[in-house]
Amino acid sequence: MRSAALIAALALPMLPPAASLAQEGRAPDRWQVQATGPVRLTMEAGEPITSAWARSGDGTWHRLDPAPRDGAVELSLGPDQLQGGSALVVINPPEWLHMDDAEPPAVVRFSIDGASHPDADRVALGWIESLPGIMILGVRDEHNPIDRDSIRVAVLGRTLRPGDAGVTFSPHGQTEGTLRVDLREIDGLADEMRAEMQLIIDDFAIDEADTRRSISWALAPSMTLDDGTVLTVDSLTAADGWRDWSVIADGVVMTEQDPTTAGNTWLSDNRRDEHWIRWDFPEPRTVVGVELGWPYYQVWRTSRSYDVQTWSDNRWVTRVEVRDQPEQGGSEHRFDPVETTSVRVLQHPLGGQAQRQDLMWLAEAAVVCAE
Repeated sequence: MRSAALIAALALPMLPPAASLAQEGRAPDRWQVQATGPVRLTMEAGEPITSAWARSGDGTWHRLDPAPRDGAVELSLGPDQLQGGSALVVINPPEWLHMDDAEPPAVVRFSIDGASHPDADRVALGWIESLPGIMILGVRDEHNPIDRDSIRVAVLGRTLRPGDAGVTFSPHGQTEGTLRVDLREIDGLADEMRAEMQLIIDDFAIDEADTRRSISWALAPSMTLDDGTVLTVDSLTAADGWRDWSVIADGVVMTEQDPTTAGNTWLSDNRRDEHWIRWDFPEPRTVVGVELGWPYYQVWRTSRSYDVQTWSDNRWVTRVEVRDQPEQGGSEHRFDPVETTSVRVLQHPLGGQAQRQDLMWLAEAAVVCAE
């Protein structure tokens, strides 16, 4: 007999597929075999082997003949079963198992806070102001039951399953179901600036594929100032030297003599979208303007196009429009007194300094209140 190598033995989940199928037995054990010639597999006698099948490399199923040998069971694989040098051996497949099913469950619904993403395997939410709420993944399989033990949520290096906080699964018969995840109930998630989550469901098909959807996001950074004001920015660069953006409210502006902007500025993520900085007050205040200090790196990194806005009548009202602003160290913008709970500076898409239009870059920013 020529040499053969048994590469891996992978047991399918031991739990029954569903209550109504429990009496019909569990999912079958399966073995992946790679060999350079005919091979015999000897298995210790345990649960009786009543049937065995091998799927050759071309996808054809071959029935094997289990042969008793000295208290064990022997399975022989020849050239037909080992086409392409490999075979998948399945032991005691139950009658309900569709052996030729090579597809994971199909997605019939995938939504995030009600927004549908039917064809997306991955959804990048980008920078958002608050944690997403409800994620829903609904699936249906045409051939095999949903494997309840496969259903899980992977996030923050943890695996959550139905019954854990925020995770539920509602079956619709044996081959359909809906996974629902309430992110607000998952401990520690709201404290993470960046996160990625995977929703995973599989069936009992003899394949290596499952159904999964990935969602990633980053929470807009915020901090509370000494007077109770919450200062929020739309995003933060991934570069380490600019992670501490609290310097934007320390009252210190940059000069041309400062050696670096790292540790002295807030630097947004480089996106072609809008950028903004916002102040939310603990109580209404009468404001009359904003003062902005720009970074210096080779030139003044002064934003060219933005609006200064206040929150009034449940909407943002523009008080100052800035267009084609020249490079300079600071900008002061004044407007008529207005009582408000929030102020923001909204930079237009690609409204940054000419050499880096995709960034918003500030060394200092403050709201001016009426005396």
